Amino acid sequence: MGQQQHSLTSAARSRRELEPSWPAVVVTTVRLWLQRHRRSGRRPQRGILALSALAAMALGALVTLAVTQSGQKAATAQPSNAAQNTPSQLQIAAATRSQAAAWIKDQLLPGTVISCDALMCNALETAGVPAANLEIVQPTTQDPLQSAVVVATPAVRNQFGSRLTSVYAPLLLATFGSGAERIDVRYVAPGGTAAFDAKLASDRAGRIVEGDQLLTNKNIQATPAARAELVAGNVDPRLLITLSALAGEMPVRLVAFDDSSPGAAVPLRGAEIGASAPAGLSAMLAFWAVQRSQYKPSQYQETRIADGQSVVTVQYDAPGWMAPNGP
Repeated sequence: MGQQQHSLTSAARSRRELEPSWPAVVVTTVRLWLQRHRRSGRRPQRGILALSALAAMALGALVTLAVTQSGQKAATAQPSNAAQNTPSQLQIAAATRSQAAAWIKDQLLPGTVISCDALMCNALETAGVPAANLEIVQPTTQDPLQSAVVVATPAVRNQFGSRLTSVYAPLLLATFGSGAERIDVRYVAPGGTAAFDAKLASDRAGRIVEGDQLLTNKNIQATPAARAELVAGNVDPRLLITLSALAGEMPVRLVAFDDSSPGAAVPLRGAEIGASAPAGLSAMLAFWAVQRSQYKPSQYQETRIADGQSVVTVQYDAPGWMAPNGP
């Protein structure tokens, strides 16, 4: 389109360069008219009147042309600007794939096998996900059970239909975009959706019990927000287990629990943890560093939060809490 517009503009410019200007047309017309009437010997008075009329006609044509060309330029410029400022459906789809790919690379447990259509798999590989971890959904693929996570692009949703959530992948881990181009990242339950749903209530009950136990530990202080998440059973069991072990070694203050799963309601995988003294933060970092891989966070670092205090921020990968080899 850009090349076509450039060609049209170039052609129009060429025509303007080749065509004489209206002032030149007027001058030439008057000159020829005078030459003809000088040779014919007609009286000057009548010639002057005719010449005035001719000049007036030319001037009127000149004004009309100027207004017309101005209107045409304005009409042409507006659609061009609108087209440049409005992203196409292809651009929206590509941007959504890039967002989903970046989140998957940053948040999913390393080594997680992922089912995806060809375009999404390409975006994931570009983002840094190893090709060995990707299973391309072919037109003949019957289900995504060979993977732990399926990236439900429009093409994948159309292929598997309602079975995607009702049979194979019940849990939403994250969602990106909206409407027809929406992309969902879903956990594939090894035993199927029915078995997974049957465990949800008991899993939450277990997290509530562990959260209550943490709040009775004399080495743990919790803000009202952190306390509310614990008593509701909203905290990832890996965090609950390691926080209990950490409190056995030093006093800790639970500032907040959070999660980086847009559009999904899953157990919170992240926490902000304070200490009673600066040395306590270093001791926490050393504690997280020696955890077994099953309980070692993907990210842990000292951070200064909004109120100015320094804390250790911890985050676990998805979807480890419900994976077969998880807690």
